[in-house]
Amino acid sequence: MPDDDELHGLEILSPADCLRLLGTGRIGRVGFVSDGQPHVLPVNYVASDAGEVVFRTTDGSVLTAVAGGPAAFEIDGYDEQARTGWSVCVHGPGREITDAGDVLAERLRELKVITWAPGPRDRWFAILGDQITGRRIPMTVTPADLGWIAGVVS
Repeated sequence: MPDDDELHGLEILSPADCLRLLGTGRIGRVGFVSDGQPHVLPVNYVASDAGEVVFRTTDGSVLTAVAGGPAAFEIDGYDEQARTGWSVCVHGPGREITDAGDVLAERLRELKVITWAPGPRDRWFAILGDQITGRRIPMTVTPADLGWIAGVVS
C-alpha cells in the first residue's frame, strides 16, 4: 500500500538522493527549541557523507541551544516555472563539537564550514542524522501550462 505522500503525488527520495542533495547545499534551516520556544534559523553548513550536518555560530547565539536536544535541519530547491521542487530533512540530536575529543567530533571539525555572517563563528555544532528523508514534487506541467505552445509566438 502506498504511503500518504505517494497518495498525494509526492515522490519519496531515496537515501542516496537525500545525501547527494544534502551535499550540494550551503544554506539550510535549523529547527530546535530554546526556552520552550520553537526556532527555525538559517545557517551556512556542510554535510558529511553520512548525513551529519555541521555549522558554526557565536557564543551569544540562540543556536547554541541546539546542543543536547532534538533538532531538525532542512534544505530545499525548486523551479518556479516548472512548478517542481524537492526538500530534504535531517532529524537527530544536536551536539556541540567545539572542544569534543572523540573521533566523530574531530572528523566533523575537519569539514570546511564557510560562514557568510560577519565576525568570528568559533562554536561548532552538529546535527547527527538519525533520520534523513526527502520528497520531490514531480514535474506535471506542460509547455502550454507555462504559456508557450509549439509553433505559436507569444
